Amino acid sequence: MHVNFYQKPKIKTHKIPLKVEKSILFLDYLTHFISNSATKRVQGYGTVGLANNTIRTYKSLLRIINIYEFEKSEKLYINSIDKHTAESFTRFLKIEQQYSDNYCGQLLKLLKIILRDAEKSGLEVHPYSNYIESFKQKSSDRILHILNPSEIRALKELKQIPESHKDSYKWLLIGLSIGQRVSDVLKLTPKNLRKAPSGLYIDILQQKTKKAVTVGVADPHVIKLLEHEFPKKVSQVAFNKEIKILCKLAGIDEWVNGFKNNPKTRRKEIVKAPKYEFITSHIMRRSFASNYYGKIETPLLMNITGHTKESTFLTYIGTHQNKDALADLFMKQAGVIW
Repeated sequence: MHVNFYQKPKIKTHKIPLKVEKSILFLDYLTHFISNSATKRVQGYGTVGLANNTIRTYKSLLRIINIYEFEKSEKLYINSIDKHTAESFTRFLKIEQQYSDNYCGQLLKLLKIILRDAEKSGLEVHPYSNYIESFKQKSSDRILHILNPSEIRALKELKQIPESHKDSYKWLLIGLSIGQRVSDVLKLTPKNLRKAPSGLYIDILQQKTKKAVTVGVADPHVIKLLEHEFPKKVSQVAFNKEIKILCKLAGIDEWVNGFKNNPKTRRKEIVKAPKYEFITSHIMRRSFASNYYGKIETPLLMNITGHTKESTFLTYIGTHQNKDALADLFMKQAGVIW
């Protein structure tokens, strides 16, 4: 659907933005926003064009507001989303739909972004839209899983690997060594590789941030895979299924708490199960960041993982700033000038 948000002015010298229009539905504007996602600026990165995953989240907002409007028998207009509506939508997400705090917060954040964009387009929005706030799951409620060095070693020493899982096995070891998002790992080709004086360089244009990074690989096992046994392409769906099996074979079966979808409620619930059942592709990047934190300077780690704020990085790995480690590093490096 194409929605024209501007009217032709009688004066030919310039366009005049159309003011309050009850006819402009929020879903119409959101549809317009999604259809123009290829030319939207990406905040914080100075690039143009929203990533596919970001577009998917806006489509989720579109779907959920459709459900909200049906359930409440009302239509949302760009200029009618006030305090009452925002609170009603929040209750709908958290209480009626029982979405997680993180997902609720993400949808509220997107709602506010769309209203801000509409305002920049010359449309009138309710003043309360400035006060819409997102929220996240409490740190104490988060359950983060990583593969520690001994578990990664167990994977490397794994002998009986099913033939159908060998490519996923190689991608898993590569991903654990380079700290990138799975979308960037699985699209690598031999063209991304360069010889380094003491290892191997991998040149990557990160899909989400459009940032070019070069990751150094020093692990002889992974260098051998990249240079002589480069894996074939694997879909993310197949990869996520197969790495669970590989981790089970490697004996990564300690019973731990984690979140799993309840097929009846279609919502995540905390359950206790063998660790391999909670393994997903995201564990590669988080394990890399967690295992190297405190051993390598944080700015260097952030440059590799693509985090722009240290606070975000620390939340990502579920830890607080190690002030003693930073002080020790300073004393060690400052000592060279005396």
